[in-house]
Amino acid sequence: MPALTEDLSTVIEQAMTGDKAAFSKLVWRYKDHIVNIAFNIVGNPQDAEDIAQETFIKAYLSIGRLASANAFYRWLVRIAVNLSIDKKVANGLRRTQPLSYTLPQPSTESPEKMVEQREQQKRILAAMDRITLEQRTVLVLREFQELSYEEIAQILDIPLGTVKSRINAARLRLRELLATERL
Repeated sequence: MPALTEDLSTVIEQAMTGDKAAFSKLVWRYKDHIVNIAFNIVGNPQDAEDIAQETFIKAYLSIGRLASANAFYRWLVRIAVNLSIDKKVANGLRRTQPLSYTLPQPSTESPEKMVEQREQQKRILAAMDRITLEQRTVLVLREFQELSYEEIAQILDIPLGTVKSRINAARLRLRELLATERL
């Protein structure tokens, strides 16, 4: 979770009182992050953009009810995740675009090694399409967004043990799928 600086806390508090300019600053700060989360769940860039827009509309309409500035980030991510899951279910859990740019890009000098790493990324992303939506969601939040288990539990409003078991199951299933593919 990004650190909440004093300046950011002030901007969030101003937005909570209805300051449109302050809320606009929050949109600019978090837009790419929210699009990335949505894309990693739904797999369609246009849907991810739509989800981000809807996330900020929902946030704008209800930010005044937010308990504190410290809760803003988790709350915003929770809105994005819930909307992404709803969209993924509405689309019949199908992927329409590859996730090729969502993993960190290889930073090696050898062209052979770069090709090998890109191929590995493709295999991982293809395998991620074959795990459950619940497992995919926690894995995206943990591995791509680097959130703690506790933050994921708070965002998804599920017990910590459930987060841990879903992440473990997702990792095991990915290993199984990747091992089977190599045979």
